[in-house]
Amino acid sequence: MNQTQQQQITAYLKQQLPIDGELNFKAFKGGASNLTYSIKDNQHEWIMRTSPPGTKAKGAHDMHREFQLLQQLHNDFPLCPKAVLMCQDTSVFEREFYLMEPINGIIIRQQLPDLYQGTDLSLLCKELVQVHHQLHQVPTDQLQQFNKGPGYIDRQISGWVHRYTQVAPAQDIAEPVIKWLVNNQPADNRAYTLIHNDYKFDNVVFDPLNTSQIIGVLDWEMTTIGDPLMDLGCSLAYWFESTDHELLQRISMMPTYLDGMLTRDELVHQYSLASGQSFDNYHYYYVYGLFRLAVILQQIFRRYEQGQTDNPAFKPLGMVRDLILKQALDQLT
Repeated sequence: MNQTQQQQITAYLKQQLPIDGELNFKAFKGGASNLTYSIKDNQHEWIMRTSPPGTKAKGAHDMHREFQLLQQLHNDFPLCPKAVLMCQDTSVFEREFYLMEPINGIIIRQQLPDLYQGTDLSLLCKELVQVHHQLHQVPTDQLQQFNKGPGYIDRQISGWVHRYTQVAPAQDIAEPVIKWLVNNQPADNRAYTLIHNDYKFDNVVFDPLNTSQIIGVLDWEMTTIGDPLMDLGCSLAYWFESTDHELLQRISMMPTYLDGMLTRDELVHQYSLASGQSFDNYHYYYVYGLFRLAVILQQIFRRYEQGQTDNPAFKPLGMVRDLILKQALDQLT
């Protein structure tokens, strides 16, 4: 965001909010999807979310949808950020954006924070699962605008296959995974719930004073209503463990492969305990999560290849995509 854009946003926000002094803008690094900024005055802080520049996949990066969801969800699930303001005026900024209140605490990213050294890491995993299940228990009566009705599993499979074919690389190894997902769909007879679709360590905030307690859940861009096990599969796709290929551990976005972290089987067992349901075979949902992650990576990589973003962090995503697809291939039966 350049200086002129910051000045335009500042002038707008001074008309909308009780601003005390000049505003300071700071971009958060590391996001591969929507762009996030901290905006501070002398007394307050807000978080600004907006879409990336360039061509976007249909339905992606919908700031207004995300803002509406947070507005409606906060009372029933106060771990989500509180939405403050929505701006769709392109004379203020070239893309729509919204502000929300910050949730300050500990976020676990690629490296385990030092304060967790020597602690029982399984407690973090169990808390992550417990809050995930808690999210799946949120009443959905007021969220029906996010419910497209029966057929969630088939919509997801056909939708992600279509998205992949739109951006598939010349050297493509995904075809066996696609065929397996299409031909092995489970019965779509589970009660639908609110699902996050990007629930993982780096999208939750832990309490600095009680370091095994989650105080916030972030990044609600892909939230909808659907099958909770499909949501669990999306989370498992990011969960690389110590027995996975060394390269997968090296590219992992989270330190889930460390000694003391739960395995994927153990995560599913914890979710089963929380939900009171038994899952004989979760591998379909895991393969779906891996394929979906590969599609997301390829969409970002295609934007990089076409020069729509010059972020050097996106350069290796083609290789990462194929590592994820090979992990999926290894799961096929």
